Amino acid sequence: MCTLVPGLAGPVSARVTTGESLRSYEGRRIAEIQIQGLKKIEKAAVEAKLKAKVGEKLSLKNLREEIRSIHGMGYFDDIEVQSDTRSDGGIKLTYVFKERPVLSEVLFEGNERIDTDDLKGVVKSKEWSILDVNRVREDVQKIQSHYEEKGFYLAKVKYDISPDKEDPEKVKLTFKIRDFEKVEVKKITFLNNKAFQDNELKNVFQETREGGFFSFLSGAGSFKDTSFKQDLQRLTYWYLDHGYVKFRFENPVITVTDDKRWMYISTYVEEGDQYQMGDLDFSGDLLFPKEELRSEVKLMKDEIFKISARNLDIRRLTEKYQDLGYAFVNVIPKMNIDEKTRKIDIDYSFEKGNLVHFGEIRVLGNNKTHDKVIRRELRIHEGELYNGTNLRLSKERVERLGYFEPGQVVFNTLTRKGHDDLVDIEIRVKERSTGTITVGAGYGSVQNFFFTGQVQEINLFGKGQTLSFQAQYSADRKQRSFNLGFTEPYAFDTKWSMGGDLFSLTYLVPNKYFIRKLGFDVRFGYPVTDDISAFITYKNEGLKISDKDDAAEDTSLDEGVLSSIIWSAVRDKRDNRYETNSGDFEKLSLETAGIGGDKKFLKLTGNQRYYTPIIGDLVFRTNLEYGHIWDVSDRPTPPSEKFYLGGPNNMRGFSTFLLGPLRFNSSGDPVPTGGMVQAFGMFELEYPLIKEAGLKWVLFADAGNAWSSFPGTNGQDFGIRADYGFGFRWFSPLGPLRFEWGFPVDRRPWEDAVSFWFFIGQPF
Repeated sequence: MCTLVPGLAGPVSARVTTGESLRSYEGRRIAEIQIQGLKKIEKAAVEAKLKAKVGEKLSLKNLREEIRSIHGMGYFDDIEVQSDTRSDGGIKLTYVFKERPVLSEVLFEGNERIDTDDLKGVVKSKEWSILDVNRVREDVQKIQSHYEEKGFYLAKVKYDISPDKEDPEKVKLTFKIRDFEKVEVKKITFLNNKAFQDNELKNVFQETREGGFFSFLSGAGSFKDTSFKQDLQRLTYWYLDHGYVKFRFENPVITVTDDKRWMYISTYVEEGDQYQMGDLDFSGDLLFPKEELRSEVKLMKDEIFKISARNLDIRRLTEKYQDLGYAFVNVIPKMNIDEKTRKIDIDYSFEKGNLVHFGEIRVLGNNKTHDKVIRRELRIHEGELYNGTNLRLSKERVERLGYFEPGQVVFNTLTRKGHDDLVDIEIRVKERSTGTITVGAGYGSVQNFFFTGQVQEINLFGKGQTLSFQAQYSADRKQRSFNLGFTEPYAFDTKWSMGGDLFSLTYLVPNKYFIRKLGFDVRFGYPVTDDISAFITYKNEGLKISDKDDAAEDTSLDEGVLSSIIWSAVRDKRDNRYETNSGDFEKLSLETAGIGGDKKFLKLTGNQRYYTPIIGDLVFRTNLEYGHIWDVSDRPTPPSEKFYLGGPNNMRGFSTFLLGPLRFNSSGDPVPTGGMVQAFGMFELEYPLIKEAGLKWVLFADAGNAWSSFPGTNGQDFGIRADYGFGFRWFSPLGPLRFEWGFPVDRRPWEDAVSFWFFIGQPF
């Protein structure tokens, strides 16, 4: 007679062959345990799950638990427990296992859109592993999700398990797929939206967008359920950031055309009323006067309520307390919404908690980068009182190093067990490749046909040093350059930075001559604050002139050695140095030439750049620069050191070097003579054309000029010139490629009606 173990439900059974109920064995001594039926599974793996031990009393509760535990391993179809009474009165337990079959093959059928190797990397069921039906079901979901990620939203996946004809203990697993064509989003529609147009709301979506001509490049048109839900969250946040605090949307209606090719998405929204900020108050554990707390808050009364501004205010208030050591302060915004006045009153309630000190600071994940390279960027130290601002600044500084994957610099605060007054900081980083090799060729309006190459390592040997070599050569020999540079940001483990360059540069001054420069510079820097650094640079270069258009041209002032010291201060608050969307940058430098050499002058240059997003991804950028040169001896400033405007990096509607003081040669061609003063401004609107491909369009306008003396003196009028234009930029593997067309305002007879520029590198 066989009976189930009492209380054990499901496909697994334990059976006795003595004719007695298992209940009659409850509490009897176990004299012997045997295990049978194992062929592929190690006996020790099963024994580790057994609760029954020789010499102990049999417990049906333990027996039920161990059978469930063993079955949970996923290796067995059936578990049988047999029991016999021995002559000494003890019982013998025999566990008989029926193992699941082995997967002899894992096959995929019907997968026309995604290749088999790709799908094999998705599933966990592998050949020669033991069949686990639960794992197979999980694999079906993984394949389904993988198809949706690729845009095949209607793909269907099933599985089939069939016996292997050659071996009854093996089976074949086949995933049967019906993948259809890729479904693309044809149109996104919003219903009942009154405050904002459909196009404005579509721009809020970052992942789900309508397909178009460039979909094959940008990926637009693909639909992913998880991404669409994230976009709906972005939509809600966007409305909250415009004062619509009662905004909501109904479940979107998604329809697919009969040919399974196109998808239409409709979303009904209820915007509600727009609310303004009302009264502001503070309560709870107040450590500062209310007026001081009020000065930290930027969202003021009668302004349109913005959830982002409120969250920033919470962060500022939180950091104000954290800077006193209250690491776990809780700032609770109690919001009272007045529907009659459409205003929101906020009471920030403080729960300060206990004072906390920094404990141990650990760095994890830096396999290449030395610990000290990360630690020297920190503004927190072990044993100090907790400081929220310094903790945030530390994270930002480590991220700005550029050695780690974006978003993969994580600062975790861990409370030490038994020490509520200590928090350990665990810094987890994920390193990225910091070395680049770029080789390319192209055609530029300045360089004509050219070759270019660059080798750069910004984290040399994991020490944070930068080594770079750049070279460019034009086929017509008008432009040739190379630069070998090295920078040590913390020389001799101090705050001083040190570096230098070896360089050679050859370029043509239109209708004048070739200039060849060969030299070097050595520079030192010191951080005055976290954002401001001071530098001193010594530069030494020799200059030669050849191929003069006019044999009578006097080049004596130009030829010779320049030896100078450049004093400069830099303030950098940009969010990204290579693709800037917000922030500002300022630089002031004074070059004093005449520390030896043949040339003497003073050159002052000031530069200010500003970047700000206007609407969505539309960015407004400005670059303002002023320069002034003074003669400091009887020998005038060399023409090669003067200011020349015109070209892709300042006044883009004018030819290179041909804006500013000019003379005309015997052929009537303009010859630049250079200015002692310059001033110009560049203004741009930049917007992504194909975001994923790094393609952007730009509208620009420039204004400025160069003068032989300060405008208003020596009969020199202001004579501000202007241009406007448009262009495209592609952030390619070769670098930022620029295609721009500039048009001068109030064009002179010798000036071109349009100037086209193809150039590598950002304008500013």
